[in-house]
Amino acid sequence: MAGTPAYTTTVKMTGTATSMSSEAMSTNSTVSNTYQVTDATKRILARAVSVVFSEASTASTSGRANIPASDITSIDYLFGKVTFASTQAEPIKVTASYLPAAVVAGGHSYSMTMNAELPDDTDFSTTGWRSRTPGLKDVGLSISRFDSVDLNFHNLINSGSPAVVEIRPGGTGDAARGYFLIESEGRSGDVSALEVSELSFQLDESSLADFGWGTP
Repeated sequence: MAGTPAYTTTVKMTGTATSMSSEAMSTNSTVSNTYQVTDATKRILARAVSVVFSEASTASTSGRANIPASDITSIDYLFGKVTFASTQAEPIKVTASYLPAAVVAGGHSYSMTMNAELPDDTDFSTTGWRSRTPGLKDVGLSISRFDSVDLNFHNLINSGSPAVVEIRPGGTGDAARGYFLIESEGRSGDVSALEVSELSFQLDESSLADFGWGTP
């Protein structure tokens, strides 16, 4: 079986939230009443900023009507998607803030682990086999890069602020995105080699969907 060359993988990280107003959204043909931000560079929504969706309407003086929260089934902040409980009048637009993403400078390797705890709940009713219950889930990530001697990651450690990291294996297809806190940054150098930075991230748990795979 042919493999996928790792050098085509892309590793990105988000920067400062940027506001957008009445941004266009496109229909998701595979999921009913689901829309995604049309501009792929604006699909990572800032979860700390309110998101307002609007539909075409003649009922308001502006020609558009805000869609009430009661008609919103779910919002995917990582991939800029929304699913409504009922059909809306197109075109759908969104006012929010997005997180611009840029390639991690000098990145040359990564390791990502997705895991779930499986506590043993075997009792005396067993017939000789162990049973387990799905427990806590977590995602760990590490990135190695040739250090450009900037302080971007150092500043994130000091601020304690999360950032969205995107890993797109092979550079095509679905990408993994998650809100991560940087756990550590290790630096090393050798007189005959380049400065190297080793970055470790841990998923930033919240009440929102904080990790997932989807179309970037």
